[in-house]
Amino acid sequence: MMLAPRVLVMLAVLPCALAAQNPLPTGAFIVRLGTDTTAVERFTRSGDAYQVEQALRSPRTSFRHTHLELTPAGEIATVFLMHHSIDNPAGPLLASTQLSYKSGDSATVEQRRGDSASTRRVPARAGAIPSLPQSFLAYELAAMRMRSTKADSMTVTLVNPSGDPSPVVVTRVGTDSMTFRLPFLTYRARVDASGRITRLYQPRGTSVERVLDVDVNQIARAWAALDASGKAMGPLSPRDSVTGRVGEATISVRYARPRTRGRAIFGDIVPWDTVWRTGANDATVLTTNRDLEIADTRVPAGSYTLFTIPSRAGTTLILNRETMRDGEPIAGTDYDARHDLARIPMTTRTLATPVEALTIEVTPRGSQAGVLRIAWDTREMTVPFRLRP
Repeated sequence: MMLAPRVLVMLAVLPCALAAQNPLPTGAFIVRLGTDTTAVERFTRSGDAYQVEQALRSPRTSFRHTHLELTPAGEIATVFLMHHSIDNPAGPLLASTQLSYKSGDSATVEQRRGDSASTRRVPARAGAIPSLPQSFLAYELAAMRMRSTKADSMTVTLVNPSGDPSPVVVTRVGTDSMTFRLPFLTYRARVDASGRITRLYQPRGTSVERVLDVDVNQIARAWAALDASGKAMGPLSPRDSVTGRVGEATISVRYARPRTRGRAIFGDIVPWDTVWRTGANDATVLTTNRDLEIADTRVPAGSYTLFTIPSRAGTTLILNRETMRDGEPIAGTDYDARHDLARIPMTTRTLATPVEALTIEVTPRGSQAGVLRIAWDTREMTVPFRLRP
């Protein structure tokens, strides 16, 4: 019988309560989104070097091994990120990225994939901390630096293996807690006296639990077996689109579909009385090739980003004219009310059967009218529309 992913992780983990029995500087993180385990991470320190192993489950299982060389001050010296075959982790690399900081104002990035290779120079960032994709070790390194300086707040620069920087504001909020504020989200963390993270979480999002150790190879193999049996996790919020035909009009909606994953959604993941992206990742976009009337609002043919404001009493639909910014689709977190076309009340009701993945539908009601429907968890939100003559 195939064990569930969460059970497999539990079998391969030693609880953090055992940490006092092991003097080695080894630690591990279990990363979850709701009730689903999305990644495991193990790291071991020797002097100023770290060995990091990661098993990542979305969209398909992958295994990464990274060698970090730090300076005595805890800054980047070298980052060597390696993608391994799960079936043969000691075999040839599938791909690799190496970031090397030298003295001066530049660094070197060397990338390899199969037989192809490239090298480029990037700016060096003074005081930078190495950051790995979907890894949380960088936040621990930042917390340890904060503890050593005894500061109440500081800004650190995290740099990924490709040399791209990301500023993070670290703030002490108690004797055993800190926050890490990034441009679009904030993590909260419990830390010990030296700054080691025991728990980190993003309200309404990812949670990270520290454990003493975890068998990353075992978990990667188990997840890969699930992939092979057709049970791959897939993207956490897969892209989707829906199109409805009403008379001569074509109305489409392009969006990403988050899942409940055992979480309370409205009033928690989606706060009350706050603009919600109504999806994930890029902003949700509604496009119509004919003028519409949604409720009593005229909507000219074109494309609009779609947001909502859920409240306990109902829901407000927002149609916003801004779909691109600096030549790129806007993120769902980049809402700008100055571009609003309209705010329209929706009909809201409670569903007897919860909807696991956010669902948006355009349903015809005769040859000249239809309904826009949004449903997630136990909430359904609808608004009628009709074609304008």
